[in-house]
Amino acid sequence: MIAAKVEESIRNTVDYADLGKAVGYSYRHLREFFQKIAGISLSRYILVRKVANTAFEICHSNKSITEIAFEYGFSNLDTFIRAFRRITGLTPLMFRKSKHICGRQIICPGVYAPVILSMDNSLFTLHHIKEVNIMSEMKKTSDSCILYGVPKVHFGRVVDREVQNSPFPMCLQAVLNYMGQNISYAEIMAYSGAAFRQRWDKGGWNIAAVDIRFTYEHPLTPFELSFEGAGRKYEVSVSPDNIKSIVNQDAAALIKAELDCGRPVIALGVVGPPEACIVTGYKNNGETLLGWSLFQEFWGGCGFDESGYFIKDNWWDDTNSIISIGEKIGEHTSDKAVLENGLMLMTTDCIPAYGVAGSFYGGQAAYEKWAAAVEALSDAEDTDDEQNDQEKMLGEDRGYAAAYLNILAAKHPSLAGKLIECANLLKSAACYGRQIRKLRKENSMRDSETRKQIATLIRNAAKSEKEASSVLQEIISKM
Repeated sequence: MIAAKVEESIRNTVDYADLGKAVGYSYRHLREFFQKIAGISLSRYILVRKVANTAFEICHSNKSITEIAFEYGFSNLDTFIRAFRRITGLTPLMFRKSKHICGRQIICPGVYAPVILSMDNSLFTLHHIKEVNIMSEMKKTSDSCILYGVPKVHFGRVVDREVQNSPFPMCLQAVLNYMGQNISYAEIMAYSGAAFRQRWDKGGWNIAAVDIRFTYEHPLTPFELSFEGAGRKYEVSVSPDNIKSIVNQDAAALIKAELDCGRPVIALGVVGPPEACIVTGYKNNGETLLGWSLFQEFWGGCGFDESGYFIKDNWWDDTNSIISIGEKIGEHTSDKAVLENGLMLMTTDCIPAYGVAGSFYGGQAAYEKWAAAVEALSDAEDTDDEQNDQEKMLGEDRGYAAAYLNILAAKHPSLAGKLIECANLLKSAACYGRQIRKLRKENSMRDSETRKQIATLIRNAAKSEKEASSVLQEIISKM
């Protein structure tokens, strides 16, 4: 309870009186109690936790050191630098330039928070603390296993002030962070190709066009590329077409084996449509699954654990694939290969999906077909849901493509100018997507003038992306 309250207040000056009231102790008794059970003074612990949180920000955000210092309640930059160096042995700037790894971990039973994984974890975690009525990191019985502390995924998830809405990249980032690997959502979006794709169904408006499995001809390709980019071993243990034909006990055995080793599993389906979710536990010897799904709050058909995890019986009826994630980190896909794949997606006008030749338009053709479809709508037609997903592929995905290029700019100084130029063009395309959404929300797609303006914005976005493609081609030729 004490550690949880500290984490809740970590960005501010922790009020000891309020902390004492929350746990039912006087301030003096609270300090004595904490020192006794934790082996560290409460004030020192709070400082350590502030440093761990700021270290995570230094690793995973582009915020300035000064901004981070004030965000976490330090009175001035000098105070922050001295405190950070006292705990880590490095100044914040030295830490940013170092190769230390920050991730999220169980710091004590029931509390999941940032730590510096490549340093002595005993400094940043309190696993030995035994608090009453608090869940442990792993709850295991003869017929069940639940991993607590796996980050929640949901539509509109905000990390570092950026909104996330793509299920698989979100789930993979959450699982890898839980397993101790630092990786950003922008990187996974780029590795998978989702950051660079635009899709338009040849048959017309289709809400499924945004499904990441339609990015390439083979539906598993974006998953495979994501794991290769992250340098992780993986296994797609059930293909999308045959889960109903396998023995349910075999699928359950796979999930149980992974969870028993402390590794969450990614599944397609379980709750809602065949989109990615995270399996974090099982009960009844695998007959019941627990986890996070982006659809659990509004899809129905599941119960809820006190942790917030969904609880789903008969899960195999709604499951298409099971993806296990290996423990070992291997070679990563080269930056050049990621950009070559992105360029292919941005410039290829037709990519078959699920082996059906020509089922989706891509690249510039997808933009033009989308704009033409908007212009062809009548005042009576309602395509808000489908339009929303097309906007997502533009307004959100291109923003993350730009973020990835900015990451590369820091890694490739000789190409930084061109990478930033390309990023800015993709940001421009993303901005058009946000303008489209704003215009649609303020007006109606059933208004002909609104449709005309939206079609113009779509074509402007296509123009920005075409220019970005030319710059990207130049970058690739020099890598």
